[in-house]
Amino acid sequence: MAVQVWIGEKPEHPQERRAILSLAQTLEKLEGLFLILSNFSVGGRNIDLVIIKHDAIVIIELKHCDGRVIGSVNGPWIVEGRNGEQKRLNPGRKNPYNQVISYFHALTNFLNERRREFLSEQKANTIDFRTCKRLIVIAPRIEEGSQLDLDWKVEVRGLDELPAYMITERSSEIELTEEEMLAIPKLLHCTPWTELNEVVQEERSPTPTPTLSVWRERVWRALQTTTGRLAAGFAALTLILLLFLVFRPPAPVPRADAPISILSAGTPADGAVIGFNAIISQCRWNGYQLVGKRWDDRNQTWQNIAVGEATTGDMPDIIVALEQIDTCGDRIELTWSVQNNTTRPVSLPLRDDNLKISDGLGNDYPIANDDSRPGTITALPGTRQRGVAVARRQLAANASTLRVTLLEQPFGETSFIVALQP
Repeated sequence: MAVQVWIGEKPEHPQERRAILSLAQTLEKLEGLFLILSNFSVGGRNIDLVIIKHDAIVIIELKHCDGRVIGSVNGPWIVEGRNGEQKRLNPGRKNPYNQVISYFHALTNFLNERRREFLSEQKANTIDFRTCKRLIVIAPRIEEGSQLDLDWKVEVRGLDELPAYMITERSSEIELTEEEMLAIPKLLHCTPWTELNEVVQEERSPTPTPTLSVWRERVWRALQTTTGRLAAGFAALTLILLLFLVFRPPAPVPRADAPISILSAGTPADGAVIGFNAIISQCRWNGYQLVGKRWDDRNQTWQNIAVGEATTGDMPDIIVALEQIDTCGDRIELTWSVQNNTTRPVSLPLRDDNLKISDGLGNDYPIANDDSRPGTITALPGTRQRGVAVARRQLAANASTLRVTLLEQPFGETSFIVALQP
């Protein structure tokens, strides 16, 4: 089972229940085990949501907002509706930033104190749960025009962004087996949310294929009704027409008086989109995913830094962007950019030893080192450079997602998850 939902108590609000169900259905499609812990108490705090995977624990304050959100580290948060009406978020309580900080301290203190109960002696001496992630999630999404001024301690995402976040992010120093993961909700006195887990499991289970005898019985029952007999007659006429069209003699092809003119790709003056552009839009992704990191001298590690309009904080040293994926031909082309805010050159090799591509079906797409242009993106201090990596393999016809992983350079392993179809 790829996803298990555990609860202290069932969430009271329907919006929260729907959000958890939607999240579970999405994570169910990903590789590995995910535990969703909801509405439980620890250290005197009632925590909204925690997601556990083998290399990360994410502590979440979940908020449903039907408009633009305005807030910062201190002070109240405001939700502004489309009509301009403003209302305070969490009236009479801490703002979401301070809530998730309090959740973080309560849960990490608990896990660090109890770690020897579910970890080996060696692992208990090295793991530190203070590397858990702190996240505010806005459901269903962060509306355009939101103004959220936070620091590096807490990130903010829309609920629609959360699955991709769970794939790309990890907690340093945390590496758990499935047995160790499952021990955590039990220590917190959570129980499986049976009804929701059954819904997710039913969606995953394949529908059994009817046997020949079952098909015969269905056809016989259908033919006992007037509607069934009419449908059978219509199907027979359709089959006869199809056979006529297939086996009729081919018509002679007239000779053209002039060469066929090639339509140029573009949009006609009246705004109607011609066929070529429609095909291109289905095989070219322009989602522009960013990862920004800053070097932490004290811990000698790379630290994730939020990048984008919704969050602000310290400027990343390096920003890597996956700008475009083109799968229109018999190859896959990925357009990258590297922004270097350091005082030394930064390199992103576009080679098979640094870049891995796979789809959700288990297919791999090796990078063709000789085709990437350039072979290595080198960004001098204060510059931004682009490059294109190429895989000489056509995308599988039924692949709907790609996972693109940077294995080492420029700042260690990082993954991007891309939905290729709308």
